[in-house]
Amino acid sequence: MISNSRREEPSISILEFERLIREGESFFFEVDTYEFLLEHYRKTGNIERLFSVCDIARSQHPFSVNFIVEEARAHIINNDFDKAKSTIEEAEALQPTEIEVQLTKAWIFQECFKFDEAAKIYKKVLPLTDEKEKDEVLYQIGSCYQAKNDLKTAIKYYKETLIQNKGHKEALYELAFCYDELDDLEGSIVFYKQFIDNDPYSAEAWYNLALIQTRLSLFRDAIVSYDYASIIEEGFSSAFFNKGNCHMNLGQYEEALDCFIQTSKLERPTAELYTHIGAAYQKLDKFAEALNFYRKALDFDQEYEMAAFGVAECMEEQERWKEAVHFYQKSLRKNKNIGSAWFGKARCEYQLGNMISCMEAYDNASRIMSENVDVWLSWSHVYYKEDWFDKAIAIAEEALEIIPDSAELLYRYVAYLMGGGKYKAAVMALENAILIAPEDKNYILEFFTDLNTQKAIYQIIEQLEN
Repeated sequence: MISNSRREEPSISILEFERLIREGESFFFEVDTYEFLLEHYRKTGNIERLFSVCDIARSQHPFSVNFIVEEARAHIINNDFDKAKSTIEEAEALQPTEIEVQLTKAWIFQECFKFDEAAKIYKKVLPLTDEKEKDEVLYQIGSCYQAKNDLKTAIKYYKETLIQNKGHKEALYELAFCYDELDDLEGSIVFYKQFIDNDPYSAEAWYNLALIQTRLSLFRDAIVSYDYASIIEEGFSSAFFNKGNCHMNLGQYEEALDCFIQTSKLERPTAELYTHIGAAYQKLDKFAEALNFYRKALDFDQEYEMAAFGVAECMEEQERWKEAVHFYQKSLRKNKNIGSAWFGKARCEYQLGNMISCMEAYDNASRIMSENVDVWLSWSHVYYKEDWFDKAIAIAEEALEIIPDSAELLYRYVAYLMGGGKYKAAVMALENAILIAPEDKNYILEFFTDLNTQKAIYQIIEQLEN
């Protein structure tokens, strides 16, 4: 029989244990050695070896509840909840009040979606739990209530978790999620500001505050919060990336580009990141650089739709219509519901003279982006330019049913009626437009470039206004 005499060098126990198992020799280890082995195999994710250690440790130390608990936890990790339950019942029979036994039992209930039972156990053991572990128990209670969709109670326990441990990142994240689900973003901001007042050096709190500010379109405030997060936690790549998106929303494209490039230095580049860099270059009218990064994104992922869309937009900007159509189609390959891609394809197909494909694309764009005025204006104008006035009028009428208060559509409808020679209807439509949007009458004056036509329309407008 071989006993363990190497507790000073526990890593040797792993090698020795595996050799002994492999060669089938008899051996005996003390409890602390088995605990070390279990910790090692748990960390390395070797479930099979974890079960072996539990089995041998239990046979050599039959009254040590810890090994029974470890076996139950291994069954949980292995998704065998029936065995986990029967094993923890063995431990409970030996030491029913042992905290680790009860915590493991609660964990099993959670995994089996029995959240009430789990929460009840967690609450029972909470007063008995060591101060260093109370935060995790509170967090698990919050998780149970969140799983039941009782988000207000979940928030209560997540806040208690953070009172116990300000650095509990998961609680901060789930708290933000619950506020988001409750659509109480202002309440979330109040909480995070109070939290930061007590712990101004919490990068996660600043980051979560910035996320909420971004959701509320408070982009300048969010940028400040992301700055604090990245200063406190050096190398906080997500803070730089999201800060870049805020700058994009503010039209600050140079600053956005700097943030995205900084992100690329802090983390492994992805198709998404390269696409964002390309978009920033595109907004700066640096199309060669934009295309370079969009293509890098496609090298990462040939099916990444937003990179293909970016290439298409750049091609359209350079009037490379055929290539633009190709990449708009590529962006639609996996997802047919990108309205802006259909809209771009429609514009380019028209430039190529492909009227059937053009109209099909406009039709798809209008279905997906039914409240986008530009789609309807562009589609109807194509018909108008081709002297298909009745179709232009029909598209404008369809659009006005969906967006009846659009001043530009109202006045464009008047123009189409005039173009089609329907002057009586045009005057009635003009009177309606002036009634609804008198301050926007320049829309129709700007549409007709001929001075005589403008003068005649202006006279009609003066008569209607008087």
